[in-house]
Amino acid sequence: MTDHGRAGPRRDWEGEMFRLLVENVVDYAIFILDPQGIVLSWSKGAERLLGYREDEIVGRPIDVTFTPEDLQNGMPRRELDEALATGRGDDDRWHVRKDGTRFWSSGVATPLLDERGHLRGFAKIMRDRTDYKRTEEAERERQRQLQLLTNHVPVLIAHCDIEGRFKYVNKPYAARHGLEPADVVGKHVRDVLGPAGYATIAPHVDAVLRGERVEFETEILIEGIGPQVIRCAYDPEFDEEGRLQGFVAALVNVTESRQARNALRETEERLRTLSDNLPRGAVYQMVADSSGGRRFLYISAGIEAVLGVTPAEVLADASTIYRLIHEDDVPHMREQELVAIRELVPFDGEFRMWTRSGGVVWVHCRSARRRLSTGQTMWEGIFMDVTDRKQAEQALREAARRKDEFLAMLAHELRNPLAPIRTAAQVLRMLGVADPRAERSTKIIERQVEHMSRLVDDLLDVSRITSGKIKLQKGRVDLATVVAPAVETARPLIDARKHELSIELPPEGVCVYADPTRLTQMVENLLTNAAKYTEERGRITLAATREGDTAVLRVRDTGMGIPQEMLTKVFDLFTQVDRSLARSEGGLGIGLTLVKNIAEMHGGTVAAFSEGRGKGSEFVVRLPISGEAKA
Repeated sequence: MTDHGRAGPRRDWEGEMFRLLVENVVDYAIFILDPQGIVLSWSKGAERLLGYREDEIVGRPIDVTFTPEDLQNGMPRRELDEALATGRGDDDRWHVRKDGTRFWSSGVATPLLDERGHLRGFAKIMRDRTDYKRTEEAERERQRQLQLLTNHVPVLIAHCDIEGRFKYVNKPYAARHGLEPADVVGKHVRDVLGPAGYATIAPHVDAVLRGERVEFETEILIEGIGPQVIRCAYDPEFDEEGRLQGFVAALVNVTESRQARNALRETEERLRTLSDNLPRGAVYQMVADSSGGRRFLYISAGIEAVLGVTPAEVLADASTIYRLIHEDDVPHMREQELVAIRELVPFDGEFRMWTRSGGVVWVHCRSARRRLSTGQTMWEGIFMDVTDRKQAEQALREAARRKDEFLAMLAHELRNPLAPIRTAAQVLRMLGVADPRAERSTKIIERQVEHMSRLVDDLLDVSRITSGKIKLQKGRVDLATVVAPAVETARPLIDARKHELSIELPPEGVCVYADPTRLTQMVENLLTNAAKYTEERGRITLAATREGDTAVLRVRDTGMGIPQEMLTKVFDLFTQVDRSLARSEGGLGIGLTLVKNIAEMHGGTVAAFSEGRGKGSEFVVRLPISGEAKA
């Protein structure tokens, strides 16, 4: 038999053996692709791994086994191109089975070339490495979580080898020395801590390198940092055969906590000293349980000065305090307490209490609550005797009442002589006295009577408003109908001082639900104020606009301006920015008070704006547009 004759059977035998190999290796997918990636052959292992039978997949592109993401990136073609260019195309990626499930493949594509080097197709071998991949990902996630944990816990962690060199440190450890972890790894502990610091821990390092677990707390002098108090735990590290490889150190810097404890102790002592020496008050801590029972944990010595009971009595029996609450104020106090509990807000109340000697004092109690781990509620607060303030407030209210009564009486008394004076002036005019001096005197009398009447009317209005005697006659009012009579009244003063008045009203109008008489009075006072406190030939602008559900009225002038510290005070009764000018022009400082009161009676506000003296001023009134005005 010739060599050629023997070669034929051998090739047949090799082909058969290869076929058997392919058919019997079921843990691997083995298949042949044509140059375009079309499946030509399909092994049992491929069927087992990918789910396609040979008659289902042969003739179809291998693309069906790739994920949508890889298809979008052109991965099937790129893998074959890489195999042709380099001799192998690695396939380590996710693939898709016939049933849609995914598995992680580890495989390789190899080009099949004929004797002339022409590409005939590709052979591809794959295996399922999903378990390996998931284990790898789990390990990577474990490492990531470990890094995350060690880098964000308030513990300094270091891993050292048997020679005392750092193999790993977390960020907090490195940061303590002003370094990054990479700057520490590879260095000896002595080089990082410094000679003095290392001398302190050296006995403990020797112990852990003998295989002992070590725990200790010490003060250590660290080079470049200073003294630190640290609590440490050293654990030896052994390999699988029990040989010592190094150690792991976990350290907590307790310097700040020790300092904080010392500072807290000192603060508590100072607070106790302060609270015990409050002249007319006390600081307390009280625990309340779910059944409504109360128990004082602490109350300062000042309670005895207020109520005549000792701290010891209160600590022994909380009802010692509660029995002293004035019986008329108990319901109100209980209601405030319930509100604080229901709405989770601090308790803040004032009520009367009996003293042990039989007197009555006003107390202001303010406390905040917090929940204890026992389920109880802790109230911590302050308890102050405010009797003097309450008496002062009552005296102020009485003084204000008497002031209002005096203003009303004064206005009436001033008004009484005005009528006969006005009548006398009218009689003089009717007599027609030819003397020019008499004519001039008559005009002076009439002008001053008119001025005096306005002052008295304003004074009466202030008295009525503050005493609540004015009732608004509200209706739907267009601000234009208010501006016109107000301008007419203020016009003589504006013209006398040669001012330029500009009025800006929107054509669609701005309506509010208000008392037109009082709004006219308000606008008149704003215009009069602007005219009075603006030098001759000044400019005054009156503008009305609507901003959402608010009507806005602005009066601007180029006058003397208002100092910053007076912007909020100008609305107080009898307040004048420049008293010399006010006296020369006449006025009691009532007009702006009326403006503020009228605006507030309508649920609105007024504010003054100015950049300072000599820079003019602006008064802005804002009034709500109610449903009646919107209709």
